[in-house]
Amino acid sequence: MSPQVEIRRAESDGDFVGYAEVWNAITPREPITVAETKRRLARQPWRLYVVAEQDGRILGCGFAGRSDSIGRAFLAVRVLPDWRRQGLGTALLDRVQPHAADLDATIVQGRVAADDEGSLKWVLKRGFVEVGRDVELIRQLGDESPAVSLEGIVIKELTPTDHGAIYAVAVECWPDMPTPEPMPAPPYEDWALEELRGPVVFGAFDGDRMVGYAALVTRPASPEVLEHGFTAVVRSHRGRGIATALKRRQLAWAVGHGYRELVTYTQEGNEPMRAINEKLGYRERPAWILVRREAV
Repeated sequence: MSPQVEIRRAESDGDFVGYAEVWNAITPREPITVAETKRRLARQPWRLYVVAEQDGRILGCGFAGRSDSIGRAFLAVRVLPDWRRQGLGTALLDRVQPHAADLDATIVQGRVAADDEGSLKWVLKRGFVEVGRDVELIRQLGDESPAVSLEGIVIKELTPTDHGAIYAVAVECWPDMPTPEPMPAPPYEDWALEELRGPVVFGAFDGDRMVGYAALVTRPASPEVLEHGFTAVVRSHRGRGIATALKRRQLAWAVGHGYRELVTYTQEGNEPMRAINEKLGYRERPAWILVRREAV
């Protein structure tokens, strides 16, 4: 790595502009904005954003923050193509990974696009191992079929007064995701920051009891796109078409509000949800490979 390259914590507006530019160049499927990045940092000051700069130009960036799972940290490193294979990625990784100890994490993990063979080889050489895959799916919106009613189930748009009940459903359903190990729901504040940041959440009710929910969240860098949050149905009510009905309601809502595309992620191994998505016309993109190793 050139000795003129400085690696430091991102602090100035210029740092965050450069961070976003590098991130979006390398990860165009998950673009970010400066405003959203700074908002997250203000809400979660334990996040670490790092930039690598030479002569006023940001060449790479790194991130470290808490994972959804207790005792784990999430790491990410991005380097512009012309600056790869010069040690910059390793230097960025060395800069962010000690932050895992500050977060009391014993495991660090990250995600690599399945169609990025070079980056996958890079992380595997550094002791990470593949532990799973997230399948990414997209749905172009057009003329949608009307939502189908389910006997005994009412689906309606939720309000802030329902947030406690939504979280209760999440707490029951989160550990059922087909992750390498059971994963409890994150603390309410972290969960709410992600799941409730969008324009709408729908709930499914059996009488007065909420038995499922599905959230849509915004992508500030892609205002025409919405992302599915968690789609959850309590164990006692699975297999009755509730998840499909919730997603159909989301499709209709998104079309009615002028959105053009929906994006969702499903863990490899979650065949029931993949079948629902396929039935509803979603198509797969290259998966995201989940990698992990012990913190050092």
